[in-house]
Amino acid sequence: MEARRDRRPISRERSVDENETSDFGWVMSGMELSAILHGVRILDCTRNIAGPVATMMAAEMGADVIKVEPPGGDEMRRWPPFVNGESVYFVSCNRGKRSIAIDFKSDEGKKLFHRLLATADVMVENYRPGTLEKLGIGWENLKDAHPRLVWISVTGYGRTGPRAGAPAYDSMIQAYTGIMGITGEPDRAPVRSGGSPIDIATSYLAWGAIVTGIHTVSKTGRGILLEVSLMESALGFAHAHLQGALADLPLPGRMGSETMGMYPMGGFETRNGEYCLVQVSNEHQWQRFCNLLGATELAGDARFANNPLRVKNRDALRPLIQIYLKARPAQEWEKVFLAAGVPVSHVRGMNDVAHDEQVIARKMVKPMRLPNGREIPTWGVPVKVNEKIPAATLSVPGVDQHRGEILAELERIEAAAKKRV
Repeated sequence: MEARRDRRPISRERSVDENETSDFGWVMSGMELSAILHGVRILDCTRNIAGPVATMMAAEMGADVIKVEPPGGDEMRRWPPFVNGESVYFVSCNRGKRSIAIDFKSDEGKKLFHRLLATADVMVENYRPGTLEKLGIGWENLKDAHPRLVWISVTGYGRTGPRAGAPAYDSMIQAYTGIMGITGEPDRAPVRSGGSPIDIATSYLAWGAIVTGIHTVSKTGRGILLEVSLMESALGFAHAHLQGALADLPLPGRMGSETMGMYPMGGFETRNGEYCLVQVSNEHQWQRFCNLLGATELAGDARFANNPLRVKNRDALRPLIQIYLKARPAQEWEKVFLAAGVPVSHVRGMNDVAHDEQVIARKMVKPMRLPNGREIPTWGVPVKVNEKIPAATLSVPGVDQHRGEILAELERIEAAAKKRV
């Protein structure tokens, strides 16, 4: 551990005044997001989505993230579609990092990995449980040699249990945890949720674990292993359904865009063939909803007098609401309802979302730089600190792009450590 640099995060025990010079010699303007993890080094030994997004968040917050890739690179680099030869999946998860390729099966690779660990505060990996231990470089092998190291393990099903070693991806976990079983129309086959919700939820938990681990070590002086898994993240998505199953309650199957707890709730077609998502969750909203529809008779109908009755009689209520919503385009209904505080949204396509004024106002679109130097827009950071987000453009690394730079840095650190001895 002698080679470890002083990479202390900013302490929460003292405030930082406007334009105060920090312990690291740079001037802070307020509390900029990129300053929070300044001085923290993270080894990112993850692939695919969940792990890389977590470490990307840390990079956005100022951490020095070294992406340790196998010699052929992260497999996600080869997932289409591509922009300028780079996978959109990969570039969406890996900005702000430096890349070095290491073969963990070789003695030379293991030696280099040990040298990097000696300079790191956090190690994040998403290997199947036991894989790194078999190579002699797992948590159990290394925790004594690196007693202040934060180790984040991201797995499919957890590090223990009968399914611990099984392969896992977002879609498989949706099927395994019942998410897919409750998604889709009742008369159709089950479908997976669009995007990668389980991966991203797990990445946010892993990012939280990174920060938790850093805080814990700063308080106790002892390293810690923190686990997150896709399966355990997914169980939270099923919350009420899972709780109902645990209580042995009768549960509905697939309900499309509807839910078992309230009505009206779901997608309704409008005049232009596009859809609105309606969610009326209390009696005040129900009254305003009916008034805006011009459907005062629905508000006075005893069958729909309260939410439990509307849930019970949804099959009778659904076509009545649909008749009214067909009178205007989705965009018009959205404006009318939102102005009155009734939660209704036009169901948008991704092209609409990418240019949405609220998305842009919240700085959820920002530039990033591809390995060839071209700048393209990407999604921003979903954590804000006093609204002061720096305008730095982070780059996506090429495979092994920073090997020379990282090795030279290690040599300087090790030489400085020898002089201190």
